[in-house]
Amino acid sequence: MAVRYLFFLLFALTAASVGAQQVSGRVVDAENDKPLPLVSLNWLGTTSGTQSDEAGHFSLPINPKAHILITRSMGFVSDTLIVHSQTDTIVEIRLKHDGVVLKQVKVKGRRRASFSKMTSIEQTEVITVEGLRGLACCNLGESFENSATVDVGYSDAVSGSKQIQLLGLTGVYSQMLLENTPFLHGLSAPFGLGYVPGQWMESISVSKGVATVKNGYEAITGTTNLEYEKPNNGDRFSLNLYENSDMKSEITAKLNHRFNEHLATGLLVFGTYNAKRTDHIGHDGFADYPLQQQINIANRWHYENDAGFVSQSLVNYIHEERLGGDMRFEKSMRGDTSIYGFGGTTDRLHLFTKNGFRLSNTASFGSQVVATWFRQDAFYGLSDYKGEEKNLYVNILVNAEVVGGHTVDYGVSFRYSDVSEQLSYFPYIGVVAQTWFGDGDNFSSREILPGLFGQFTFFYGDRFNATLGLRYDYSVPPPQIHSGVMFGHYAGDDFRSHAITPRLHFRWNIWRDWILRGSVGRGFRTPNLIAENFGILASGRRIVLNEWIGREEAWNGGLNLSKRFKIDDEREANLTVDFYHTRFVNQAVVDLDVAADEVHFYNLDGESYSSVLQADFSIDPFDGFTVSLAGKLNDVWCTYHNVLMRKPYTSFWKGLLVLSYHTRFDKWRFDLTTQFNGPQRLPLNKGIHQGETSPYIYMLGQITRKFKRFELYAGVENITGYVQPHPVIGYDTPFSQAFDASVVYAPLMGRLYYVGLRLNVL
Repeated sequence: MAVRYLFFLLFALTAASVGAQQVSGRVVDAENDKPLPLVSLNWLGTTSGTQSDEAGHFSLPINPKAHILITRSMGFVSDTLIVHSQTDTIVEIRLKHDGVVLKQVKVKGRRRASFSKMTSIEQTEVITVEGLRGLACCNLGESFENSATVDVGYSDAVSGSKQIQLLGLTGVYSQMLLENTPFLHGLSAPFGLGYVPGQWMESISVSKGVATVKNGYEAITGTTNLEYEKPNNGDRFSLNLYENSDMKSEITAKLNHRFNEHLATGLLVFGTYNAKRTDHIGHDGFADYPLQQQINIANRWHYENDAGFVSQSLVNYIHEERLGGDMRFEKSMRGDTSIYGFGGTTDRLHLFTKNGFRLSNTASFGSQVVATWFRQDAFYGLSDYKGEEKNLYVNILVNAEVVGGHTVDYGVSFRYSDVSEQLSYFPYIGVVAQTWFGDGDNFSSREILPGLFGQFTFFYGDRFNATLGLRYDYSVPPPQIHSGVMFGHYAGDDFRSHAITPRLHFRWNIWRDWILRGSVGRGFRTPNLIAENFGILASGRRIVLNEWIGREEAWNGGLNLSKRFKIDDEREANLTVDFYHTRFVNQAVVDLDVAADEVHFYNLDGESYSSVLQADFSIDPFDGFTVSLAGKLNDVWCTYHNVLMRKPYTSFWKGLLVLSYHTRFDKWRFDLTTQFNGPQRLPLNKGIHQGETSPYIYMLGQITRKFKRFELYAGVENITGYVQPHPVIGYDTPFSQAFDASVVYAPLMGRLYYVGLRLNVL
């Protein structure tokens, strides 16, 4: 209880980060102070520029050779702003109307569903609010269906849990951020994608490769940064109602209030209820999807003043219950040896507070404080799982401009993590054999990690910039280690409490919007064996763990080439090609191929790597119509019991076709997404699913009709109706080692229809 009070106390502390090497701020309509999206901002005489986002915000590296910022937007008078590197870096630009009627402005300023950030030093794909509205997008797990970068699949056929893949590896090797602060990690990972309502999000930014050292030593394959709606820019009230053909109901409400020009608050509420069980897949007596209830509430505050001080705070509480398994199973039957059931109750409290202010005209200070408390009580059949996690993260950052317009960032960080996983089991499952550390049902760890970091950003005009970063983290040996999972090397090596993380990024504007990016660096992470492999509990596999599982360590490097083609003033085309390679020094190997009724955990002994080649192309053939094409090749291998094999549950290739059409004034919108999913290698199992899977096509579409204050939408998911046949192996003998519901490689839900209503009050 004292820890919870400590978390609330920390909520009153300050935190966030502001970059003095950039001119930043927002663009608003001078008449009504409403934010203006897609405003073009360019340094005079250069090709360096950016666009304001949906909330009117922008940030742009200061160009030491150009001091005049040109601002252009259709329907508004162009403006100029003189910015010296020794003067203010936070501004507000107020544009006046030039007499063009509002409807014409809407046509010219339509927001794209997604785009690549041309000015970012990292390869970053941004999914905008328009892209999210083109999907059912009930939660984060359904927000990547029109993106080839991120793959989403089920972890098992019982719990409804989803997991992502980035650069051919599971999502645990990427970092999930909420407004550039740590968000979904540790025990939150199995069901975390369902904790983020789609209607709360303003945008999603997915960056490939290692991140800068400011956010820690993780993010080996990339970062996903979520931006929630800001109370100072959001509508006063908005409501979203959703219902699908399987009787799943959702309601999302957002209420924002501005007390004055400096202070604003927002209340976000989400609820979902699924009261109908179906058994369309396999007709095996098991529910296709569990019953689900969730209440999700967040309150955020935003404050900024004319002196450049900015403060943002958010507190979020989630309560969720799930119930699945046999169609006849009820919650009161937990522990019944005659009927198989799945259930789980989750409570999660998350908060962050971040603040930033200028130290001088060329330096700024920022800090972040993030705290999370998580508790879960779940069961798979007769196996009980209890997990609890407490996390505290503090990041202090100073940014300063040095001679020549270059910048330095430096700071300190502190991370405290206390994880407890208790697994009690019936003899048919979870028998931990040959346990190195003795206590077979307790997978717990504690980490205390102070660290420091610094990075230097070099600018060569507007053509080239590079960032070289280095961080050092020290692990204070924890007083209690139950499972042996800790910040150190595996058994046989001396415990190493030091971690040095170098990382390099560069961006080169080669010629006429041909941009080359590159990154290379090392990353570390501490695995949570059970939470990160939760689907294994939905099987009769025996858990075998016979050595100390050490921290994971990997190198990642990649190159990206992008080009933007202007067709005319209204239309454009974009091409992006990239290649990334990840190679592990040590990895927590999950071996499902030793035996069909066992899973072995051990440290990597051999090679493990991932190589991913991806190409994306989008074009506007005519006004209102956008075509996006993407293709990806995954070459992912790992050494299993001394044999180099393809990693299971990873498609060898993937294709994507997205068609989107808007009528004049956006009254009607039509979206159609088609995924082409390649074969996957399946691990050894007790069922008929062996070897490689067959390719399949997954389609979804939506029609939206927009009115003045509301819009109606209707859609279909899995239009082709393709599903995995017989996903529950051994359904007739669930309390035996022949049972396995973890072999999932294709959709588990058939054709699904839905309708919805979005209401906005400005």
